[in-house]
This record gives sequence, C-alpha cells and structure tokens, in this order.
Amino acid sequence: MDADDIRWRYEQFRVLVMGRANAGKTTILQRVCNTTDQPEIYNTEGEEIGLSAVAPNEERGIHDIENEMRFAANPRYVFHDSRGFECGSTEEFKIVQDFIKQRGRDTAPRRQLHAIWYHLPADNASHLLTGVETRFFQECDPGAVPVIAIYTKFEDFVLQTQEFLISEGLDEEDALEQASISASDHFTKEYASVFSRMKFPPSRDLKLQRKDARCDKLLEETADALGDDTLRKLFVCIQGNNLDICAKFGVRR
Repeated sequence: MDADDIRWRYEQFRVLVMGRANAGKTTILQRVCNTTDQPEIYNTEGEEIGLSAVAPNEERGIHDIENEMRFAANPRYVFHDSRGFECGSTEEFKIVQDFIKQRGRDTAPRRQLHAIWYHLPADNASHLLTGVETRFFQECDPGAVPVIAIYTKFEDFVLQTQEFLISEGLDEEDALEQASISASDHFTKEYASVFSRMKFPPSRDLKLQRKDARCDKLLEETADALGDDTLRKLFVCIQGNNLDICAKFGVRR
C-alpha cells in the first residue's frame, strides 16, 4: 500500500504523552520528529500560544490537556501533554481519564487519540511507579488506545547494575560487559513485573537509552500495538526518511 493511498482517511497521528517531570519526554519527542527545536503549542481554537503552557509547575500557569503540541519538522504528529497529572489530585486524574475515554472513542479521525506514550524513568527502578501512576494502570481503562510504557534513562540502570557487580568483585570492564547483557532481563523480572498485578497494564513496553537516537524501538512497538492496519500504515509513513521502519511494515514511500 502506497502512503498516498491512506492519507484520505487520517491526516495526523495523535499521542497523549504521560510521565512525571524530568522523565525525558520532550527529548524523546524531538528524536521522533527528528529535530532539536522546541515544540509549538496551540489551543483549542487553533491559536499558537507560548511555551509557558508546558513549562515546569509554577511557570506554566493553567495547563490544558486539550492544547496541541507540534514540531515544525513533522507536523503530522499531534501531542497532548498530561502535565499536572503527576501531582496526584482527583481532579487531574479525572481530566486525563475523561480525555482518554472521549478522544479514544471519537469517530472523527481528526480528533481521535491513537496512542499513549507513558514515560517511566528507570534510574530509580525501586520506585518505578508513583501512587498516581499505579492508580492509572489500575483504574484508567484506555479501551482500544494502546499504552506504550517507555522506560527512559535505562543507561543509568545499566550503570547501577555495573556498580553492583563491581561491589561483588568483578573488575570495571567485565562488570560493564555483564551489566550490558543482564540488566534488561533483571529489570523486567524485578521491576517491570509490577504490571502483572495491574488491571490495565501497558500494551507494549521498551527500554530506551540516550544512544537510541532515532527511537526506532518506540516506533516499532507503537506500530505493532495499533489494531487498525490503515492507522498503522499512516503511523509508519509519517516517519519521514526512516526507511528501515517503512520497509519493516511494508509501506512504500
């Protein structure tokens, strides 16, 4: 199927971005959109507004989850930021819950929510989920919208594993080699297994390091999780010049 054959149905791919402050969210979105520029923010009237709308806490003023965040390098992505959700208030939780429910069921392609990217920093694995995050995976039914758990800063977990192995008697080089091999399985079994006890666990998950410049694994997991083949092909074709992803999912540029 050619990219032009599917654009009639969907023009944009809409993602709800979730995760606590300093989880590396903006950096990952920049990588996905192949840019180092800051995003442009638009309100529900389509008017561009200042970046203060996504600034940290006291700087941001009143945050609105309906605001759209886009990057000029790839405007076919539309991102929504759940910022404020991490404070754990009942009001903020309901705002996010209602947004997912309404946008996930919206029949208008231009308003539909297509995926949720939930960023969870792996550098403090023993506290992988906060209280509000646990509540999200226990109580918030995403319906048909896939939730992708992204374990960010995974290189820090690898280094922590290396430090442990050094304390057990391995030299630095051997410890790093072993940590690079074993850290992923250890993290999955020891920490990510918490999702097995959740009512609404992620559809997919992945471990992301700073060296993963193009975020190919995130793109692959998201594409795999999409239930609609046409939507999957749209998602793949908006990746621009990422020919490896296009080839994997059979989209001709």
